[in-house]
Amino acid sequence: MKDLNCPKGHGPMALKELEKQTTFKGVDITYSADTFVCPECGIEAGTVKTAGNVQRAIADAYRSKMGLLTSNEIKSLRKLHSLSQQQLADLINVGVASIKRWETGLIQSKSMDYVLRMQLQCRLDSDNYSGNRKISLPRIKLVAKQFEKLIGKRLLKIHDQFLFLAKYLWYADMLAFRQLGRGLTGATYAAITYGPQLNNYKNLVKPIKASDESDAEPLSTEELRIIRKVAEKFPGEESVYEAAHREKVWQEAAMGSLIPYSCAYELTEI
Repeated sequence: MKDLNCPKGHGPMALKELEKQTTFKGVDITYSADTFVCPECGIEAGTVKTAGNVQRAIADAYRSKMGLLTSNEIKSLRKLHSLSQQQLADLINVGVASIKRWETGLIQSKSMDYVLRMQLQCRLDSDNYSGNRKISLPRIKLVAKQFEKLIGKRLLKIHDQFLFLAKYLWYADMLAFRQLGRGLTGATYAAITYGPQLNNYKNLVKPIKASDESDAEPLSTEELRIIRKVAEKFPGEESVYEAAHREKVWQEAAMGSLIPYSCAYELTEI
């Protein structure tokens, strides 16, 4: 991305991810966007590319609030099913230009969103409870360490049964599946009395704590951003615990049953 210099003569500006609020189509939304900021005077500026990204971020924030698939969700689901844009267009009987526009920020109608969901979400394998990834205990620990760093609290405590950590992991795995097409850790989750929890957690707690996170596949930039988003949304342990208990996907699940990753699209707290 092209660098910018401060228009007030203070030299190079730094690219930062900022959280902003606006009203779009009469709806108040909060969105994140990369913006050039002068370290000295704080003035903000953008390029044609960042301006386009802002418009997309606003549109996607609106879509999330209105219960519509976002551009990233459409794209990740399409790729999950190994569909080209043309193939998806043929399945729902629209021109390929519509798919391209929806994946780059144009907001689809509610009727077209329903058609997209029927083709993309309902095609998901109902037996897929691992988020299209093999479970990795070192990666679970790596993600946990990232959360500890971001919220400033220990989550891998001695004698702890992951009461709070499991909720952070659940949200991060589900959000990654929703945005990237697969989870972060490969963990499966069950609905228990105390909310979503790692399946068979009693047998996993000690091995996870004993694992070496340096053996894990490194986290990508996109995965780190997802973890940061979850941490910023739930800065305290109680907040993530309470949010998980408000999710209908947990409330309506039979106690002890596994929660499929397809439920990622039904989450309302993030």
